Amino acid sequence: MSEPAGTSASTPSPKAAPSGQTPDPNDLRSRERQEGWAVPLDRVEAFTAGALIAVEPDRIEHELMALWQNAAERASESGGRLAVARACLWNFIVHSDGEQEYRRTKRAIDEVSETVPARILALHETLDESQSAVVGNDGAPLRAYVEANYRKVSGGRREMVAEEITLEATRLQSQRLPGLCRSLLLADVPTALFVRNPAGDYKWLPPLARDADRLIFDSGTVDGMHGLLQVDAALQRLLPTGKPAGTPLPIDLADLGWLRLWPWRILVASMFDEPQATAALPQLDEVHIEYAPDAEPAALLLAGWLMGRLHLELGGPAASPAADASHLDFSLRTGSSGRPVALRLIRGTTELAPVGIHRVTLRAGDKSFTANGTCTGGTPCIELRSPLAPPRVQPVQGRRDSELLVAAMGIGGRDPLMYEALRLGTRLARGSAGRHRQPTG
Repeated sequence: MSEPAGTSASTPSPKAAPSGQTPDPNDLRSRERQEGWAVPLDRVEAFTAGALIAVEPDRIEHELMALWQNAAERASESGGRLAVARACLWNFIVHSDGEQEYRRTKRAIDEVSETVPARILALHETLDESQSAVVGNDGAPLRAYVEANYRKVSGGRREMVAEEITLEATRLQSQRLPGLCRSLLLADVPTALFVRNPAGDYKWLPPLARDADRLIFDSGTVDGMHGLLQVDAALQRLLPTGKPAGTPLPIDLADLGWLRLWPWRILVASMFDEPQATAALPQLDEVHIEYAPDAEPAALLLAGWLMGRLHLELGGPAASPAADASHLDFSLRTGSSGRPVALRLIRGTTELAPVGIHRVTLRAGDKSFTANGTCTGGTPCIELRSPLAPPRVQPVQGRRDSELLVAAMGIGGRDPLMYEALRLGTRLARGSAGRHRQPTG
């Protein structure tokens, strides 16, 4: 088995919409976004400080051109404290649904912009028409804001590299977003679209998904086994191939939930680096994966990855779950010899697990290989136990959403292991449909 390597109000005004929050008090990206401009700065100074500026939706490009030109003039007068180096590697469309998700997403894309120069198009969909305060009490169904994204370099110098455009609309008015968004895409650079759960009822998603070069989603945010099946069905609807099943989708997919599992994949694979350990795999009898209550999609992806790497096939329907829904059994077989292998997914009782996984156990005859999630000195760790090597403990540093997004937009492109894990994980979920019950109470 192998794995490749201004001013801020404490209470927002009725016309304010939330902005990302960063610990730097001089970074105006942490200020509240307001109708018009409410800090004592001219627009160019506000732009170079990273603040958001309200603009008319039909004048976004005109305003950006003027702001960049004036910012370059300011930079030449700044004595080296400010640099303007406008660049773009991606069009990056990012969706957020509601205020809480917007805050989380805004922090992430502010961090992404420091590493990946991109024209960021932030689509903020408010929950319903009654939340008119979010988009302005004048009843306008769409609001637009622009800001410059910059990074700090040595000596406290700020380097402006790209821009971010925020489009706000209520859910009832979201059908306006695709046309406006398309008009703002830069030519000759690829387009990435990030929507955490593509199975949502989004009117704007189908036309934008078909124009994207890469669709990024997050299986870690969906609701259990059923949620993963909904995501798989949504991907097939959004990106139809018109060709036989198994044909690659027309654009690249990237899953943040899959990327979070990297420590488990690399460490479980490392237990079989020794030839003696590899030789035990043909005698594999059982695979157990224990996971946190809200991490069923992660467990299915990890199981799908193991099935693909070990050449295991689903040998029959899933067994009925335990009476307390604590585990679900699957009958697998090896693709070469047809040897039966039992797979058990075990729902744990605590959230304290690295990336939602408590334990992975592979038993081959009298040999048991175990990767166990622990916490040492407050640091999440994975402890590896093999009958052929001394125990070892590896700290697991969870990666922020922004780091995962940078990885998803990396030059690696299509990850065949992710496609395989998603296909086999959803096959497991489908095989247990109607038999698996979520615990109640």
